[in-house]
Amino acid sequence: MFTAEPFQIFGFEHNLTIFLILSTSLLIPLILRGFDKKPLIKFGKVLAVIIILNEFAKILYYPALYPERYFVLNCLPLHLCNFASFFIAIFLLTNNRFFYNMSFFWGISGVLMALTQPDYPYDFPHLHFILFNTSHALLLFAIAYASITLRNRPNLESLKDAILYSIPISICVYIINTSINYFAEGSPANYWYLIEFPLGDNITRFMPEPPFHIFVFMLVALILFFLTYLPFYIKDKIDDYN
Repeated sequence: MFTAEPFQIFGFEHNLTIFLILSTSLLIPLILRGFDKKPLIKFGKVLAVIIILNEFAKILYYPALYPERYFVLNCLPLHLCNFASFFIAIFLLTNNRFFYNMSFFWGISGVLMALTQPDYPYDFPHLHFILFNTSHALLLFAIAYASITLRNRPNLESLKDAILYSIPISICVYIINTSINYFAEGSPANYWYLIEFPLGDNITRFMPEPPFHIFVFMLVALILFFLTYLPFYIKDKIDDYN
């Protein structure tokens, strides 16, 4: 249906896409920061609805577009970035800090991994390339909007929460994977990539074979969480010193 060259990691299209997503996700929230807060909150709610609708729509449009690769059981919104998308949307609708804290660490870590090590097979202008990157751009933009425009930020307690809650949630996702694969033919469920490695060139080539890769995934996630929080930690230390 859609013709494109095989995906080339860090090729021109890939690098340009990363640049555009990162730059617009930071620049637009910075520009909007000076606007009146009431319309910004309303815009955040509209953004939240768009994100939620997009996440549920994936169950329909991915199997319709690529029936040879996707069907309902393997494209449920249960990946890490799906969770982060729902959580940032809930925060924008309710202002509940728990959902911001979780989406901040999950979303930034997940998006950076997804952008730099995607698992789609074809380059731009293939529709899969566009849909994948648009979805992750929405997530990153929403987190930046909540953080920069609406002036929220994580703290040390939110980092602890992200680590603490990620463990039981990942166990639940693993149980969902194994339950689906027990009943469904072909073991389709691989949410959070806890069952098999993702497709394409990525850091999993340096990991032990599944399921032992899960322990390395946990370590990588922990490192990414700390790196995500590091700028805020440094800023707080500088402020305390001054």
